[in-house]
This record gives sequence, structure tokens and C-alpha cells, in this order.
Amino acid sequence: MIDALETKFGRIAAAGLLARAALSLGYVEKSEGDYGIIIAQLIDETRNRLGINREDNAPDTLSRIADFLDSESDKLLSPTNTDLALGRLAERGDLPSDLYEINIIEAISDTHGKNWQLEKELIETTIRDFTQEQHYGPPRKPHEPAMISLFVRSFRTKWLGKNFMMLVAARRDGFKLHVHQAWRIYPSKVNMAGASGPVGLLQRFSNVYGAEIEMDGRMGHFFLFSATPAPDNYKIKLHNKPRHIHVSQFFQFDSRGRRNSALIVAIDLVKYKNTLKEFFVRREDILEFAKAPEATL
Repeated sequence: MIDALETKFGRIAAAGLLARAALSLGYVEKSEGDYGIIIAQLIDETRNRLGINREDNAPDTLSRIADFLDSESDKLLSPTNTDLALGRLAERGDLPSDLYEINIIEAISDTHGKNWQLEKELIETTIRDFTQEQHYGPPRKPHEPAMISLFVRSFRTKWLGKNFMMLVAARRDGFKLHVHQAWRIYPSKVNMAGASGPVGLLQRFSNVYGAEIEMDGRMGHFFLFSATPAPDNYKIKLHNKPRHIHVSQFFQFDSRGRRNSALIVAIDLVKYKNTLKEFFVRREDILEFAKAPEATL
């Protein structure tokens, strides 16, 4: 009966019936009619749940019954839905990063080949133990990214010149983070002075490793937003040599259901891979490095 109240009467009315049942235990006159029958049934069920005999009407007993009915009413008026609360935090970008399940797109693993396992640990550690973060919330304004999170973390190695920062950008989807971009940024290659947060670092990185593409009639290698998604890949020639240009972007949909994209970078992967080779270090050469814990949800 108690469990079926919300379905039959609605949350507010059910809470009111439970409160009236509690009051009927000697504090107000008992209700008559259909509601009186329901309230009598609620009290009988409560006695059964608490293991109380029907003839036991001692003041302490009635107080226990009233407390139980009041607590059931409070649950309906102020539900504590942990999943719902966490979902709201995740949507805003306020959920602690160690609660997310991390999914890394295949294109990133392809970039690193045999060194992928180390890169995966670096990405996970950056998300779980970041030094900087930046979140875009649910879509509110046109021409603005939505549901995207960026994380930055510094890594020290045995050689000062090979220290680097890891920048990770991911799309939030409930309790999942879908990682679309993960770049190592080396201070000797990229000027990071005065960069405005993670997005500023991404733009500085693209200034060095980017290739010019056209988006919405504009030429560039970094775009915060575009009404028209870019192709995944461009093939161009630099100094008469073919180059593989990787375009990374986050697809979104506007209020009319039209697809657009955000946080778009066009990266010369040949140039980037050459930097990774130049600054290569083994797993044991990275200091103060710990494997990231698994998500706890």
C-alpha cells in the first residue's frame, strides 16, 4: 500500500495522506469515508512492517508508527536520488573527474602505435589528476561549444628538456568521457606564456602543428565553433610532399537538429609524430607518475 501510493495518487497527494495518517494517531479526529479507509490501511501496514500488534496503542508505540509515516512522507517530498544528482553534476561539468568512465577514440591509439599503452596511462592520469580544467556546460548560446571538458597536467622526466604538458579534450555523455583529442605540449616547441587556460593552450599547440583549412569561408587551423562540420581528413602538399592532416572536432546539434562542430583543430600528424620521436622517453623515465584509478561508478 505505502509503495503504491505515489503511483496511485501522485507524489504530493501521497505525502499528504501519509502525514494525515501520522496525525490520526491520537492527535486529530480520524478521517471518514474513502480517505479514512486508506489511512486505516496505511496504519495497519505500518504496524505489520514494524512488527507491532494491533492492540498495542502505548504512547511510545504510536510515536514509532507516526515517525515511520512521517519519514515516508518526507521521502516523497524531498527525494534523495543520488543518480539524478550526479547526472546534474555531470551535465554541468561539476562531477569529480575520477567518477567518469573514460573512452578514448581509436584515432588517438592509431597515432601512437606501439607506444599506445603509455599514452593511454598519461591521458587517464591527466583526467584523474589534472592541474587545470575547463568545462563547457549544456548548450545555452549559439556558436559556443557544449558538453566538452578539457584537462591539463604537467609531467616531469629525467631530462628537463623533455618535460611536457598533456592536454586532453573530451565530450561528456552522462558518466562517460569520450576523449577526442590528446596532445603532448613541449615548452621548447610551443610558447605557452600567457595562454588563457586549456583552450588557449590548444590554440598555441595548433599554431605550431596546425595546417590551414577552410571552415565557413575562413582559413585557419583552430576554430572554437563552426556551423558546418569539417571533413575528417585533408590531404595537402607541403614542399611538394604529401602530408596527412588530421582534423579533430566535436559534433553537436543546434535547436533545429542541424549538425555543427566545436573545438576544431587541423593538425599535421607527420610534424607531431616527429616531435614525439625527438622527445621519446620510456615509461620508467617519467617521474612522479602513477597509473590512474578506474572510475568508481
